[in-house]
Formats: sequence, structure tokens, C-alpha cells
Amino acid sequence: MKRIVSISLLILSVSFAFGQKRSVTSCWSYLDDGFLGDALESIEQASEHPKTADWYKTWWYYGQTYQALATTDKEKYQKLCDSCANKAFEAYIKSIKLNFEDPEIKELDLESEVGAIKFIKAVIGNVRNNEPKVEDQRAIIDIIQVRFPALANGFVNNGIKLFQQKEYAQALEQFEKSLTISSLALKADTAVIYYASLAAINAEDWEKTKDYCKTLKQLDYGNKPAEKVLIALNLAKAYKHTGDTAKYISTLEAGREEYPESSYDIVIELFNHYIDKEDYEKAHKYISLAIEANPEEASFYVVRGTLNEEMDNIEGAISDYKQAIVLNPDNFDANYSLGAYYYNYAADTLAWANENIPPTEVQKYQKVQEKAKEYFKKAKPYLEQARAIKNDDINVLRTIRTIYYKLEENEKYEEVDSTLKELTE
Repeated sequence: MKRIVSISLLILSVSFAFGQKRSVTSCWSYLDDGFLGDALESIEQASEHPKTADWYKTWWYYGQTYQALATTDKEKYQKLCDSCANKAFEAYIKSIKLNFEDPEIKELDLESEVGAIKFIKAVIGNVRNNEPKVEDQRAIIDIIQVRFPALANGFVNNGIKLFQQKEYAQALEQFEKSLTISSLALKADTAVIYYASLAAINAEDWEKTKDYCKTLKQLDYGNKPAEKVLIALNLAKAYKHTGDTAKYISTLEAGREEYPESSYDIVIELFNHYIDKEDYEKAHKYISLAIEANPEEASFYVVRGTLNEEMDNIEGAISDYKQAIVLNPDNFDANYSLGAYYYNYAADTLAWANENIPPTEVQKYQKVQEKAKEYFKKAKPYLEQARAIKNDDINVLRTIRTIYYKLEENEKYEEVDSTLKELTE
């Protein structure tokens, strides 16, 4: 009787274990029919039961269930889980670990670098050489070659959406998750590395920007020079923000020399750097290079004109302002800058006369006044054009009001004065 009871208990135990494994089989059937809610219920039961919680197949189907939930377009299923793709990935990793026969691999800590490297080597070894051994190689190959690529694409799509929403740090996380999955799938997706570099720089994560851009340069990524220039520019910015000014400059210079026809952004970056450092000679060099590459860009001439004024190269400044106006008569900065230069010259001339010419020397004083008047007249058309472009600019209105006063154009003076009062009172 005791023997009969023992055999009965053994049969009951086997049947009970088989019953739990049946939940995994039911999950597969529900998935195949598209009943994701039932699939989820079945696989959750199996994942929690001691008889199936450590079975590789439980987590293989667990991953498939959550991956299906992550991609479903049916609203009733979309509400069944949060972070579905992340749960799918974690389940697949657990399934792979449990599939290995070696107990050490089953217990690897993937949060540590050593553990992660051992895990990747084990996966590569099994897929390529069937060593180390696993219980079911078919499951590992399915995860690596089928499930992971689709999962990686899902993370990329999520990252792109977040990037478009300017959620750059979150986008970076999604791209990095995709890269992790791709590496386990024995692939290197360089486009995703590029996306990650853009998300990193927009998130102002300078260390990661540096790492990703260096990798891209090593891989010679980019089908067009413009892409390669952007990578060099972003790498340089990362060096700058991590305090390595020497590499910042050398990276920019190398990019400019390697892609001279597409290095506009690099030239402007160098120009701005030297402006900040008040090294006007080098700044002048780079804005001149920008003009050589873009001779029809009026704004560059305005910038160089302003720089020429700062360097007391007055003829160069006037020439640049005039060229900007030739290229674009409606360029406010060019018109205002040239008008302001002539106005300031006239005002400075009068100020000098008041301080240096005695009241008794009337003729000499009048001669200087006439010279100043000529410059007020030169300033007038440019400032009038600036006003036509921006009719509510206070600085333009105040300057041109003074010119009308000096030139005794009383009606125009009164009109501008009235406009100023309306704007400022």
C-alpha cells in the first residue's frame, strides 16, 4: 500500500508540473491566435510558479508576449502593460541564461562588465560553434536572429519619436537600448550610433557625445561630407565642454581641411570661438573663409564689416557693408551699421570741434560743421532704409531724428519725434 501511495504521489507531481508547462503551451497558442490578454494571463502564471519559473521556455514566451503587447495596435491590449518592450528584452535575456547547461552562465551578473562580456562570449560561442551547450539552441537562435532585430527597431522608433518631441535624454536611452540589443544580435547598427550621438549632444551629455562621435569617426560613418562634418563638429563641441580646448581646435581644423567645401558650420564655430577670445585677427581669417565659400551671403559681409570696425579697418568695414547691401538691399544690419558709422563720424567730428576750436575761429568751426553735415547726409539714406525695414526700432528712430534736426528738415523731425513719443510713452 505504501508503494502504491508513493507511485500515486509521483504521478500527481509529474502531472502537476506538466500542468504548469501546459500554461506555457497555452500562451503560445493564444499568441498564435492573437489573444494577447489570455496569453499574458497564462505566461504570468507560469513565470510565478516554482515548477516553471526557472524554465527557459517560460521566459522565451514571456518575451514574445510582451513584445507583441509593445507593438499591438489594439487599444484594449495596449493598456495591459507599461514598458512592454523593456520587459520583453529582460525576459529574453533570462531565457537565454536559463537555456545554458553551465550553472555559472545561468548565474552571471549582467550588470557587471565582466559578467556581460562572459555572457556575450557564451552567446556568440553557442550560435557559431554550439559551445557552450544549451538545452534548446533553436530558442536562442530565434531570440538572437528574429526577436532581437524587431525589438531593436522598436526602440529606435521610440527614440525617434522622443527626439522629435525634444525629449533628448529619453531618446538617448531608447537608442542605447537598441544598440545593446543589436550587439547581442551580433550586429552593429551605425545609423543608430549616429542617432545616439545627436541625442547625446542635444541632451548635453558631453561624455557620451564624445564616445559616440569618436566611434563614428573610426567607422568612417557618413555617406555625404555634410554628415562627416557634423560628426567632427559635435566631437569638437564635446571636447570643448569637457575642458579640452586643444582637441576642440585641432578637431575643427582637421574637419575644415578634410572637407573644405562643406565646412561652413566648422568655420563659423571657429569664428565664434576667436570672437569670444577677442582674437580678432583669427576671427577675421575664418569669416573671410566663410565669405570665400559663400560669396552671396550678405550677413557674412555684415559680420566682417563689424569686425573690421573693431580692428579700425574703416575702408574694409565700409566696403563690406556696401557689398552686403548690394547683395540684399533689405538687410537691416547692413543698412543700420553703415548709416550708424557715418552718423558717428559726423557726431565725433562735431564733438572734436566743440572741444578744440575756439569760439573766435568762426570760419574754421563752420568748415568742420559742413564736413559733419556731409556725413549726416551720407548716413541718412541708409538709416531711412533701415527704418523702412524695421519701422519701430527705437535706436534707428532716435538716430534719424537727430539727423533731420542737424539737416534742418523740420517736418521729418516732427514726424519722427511724434512716432518716438507714441512708442516710448
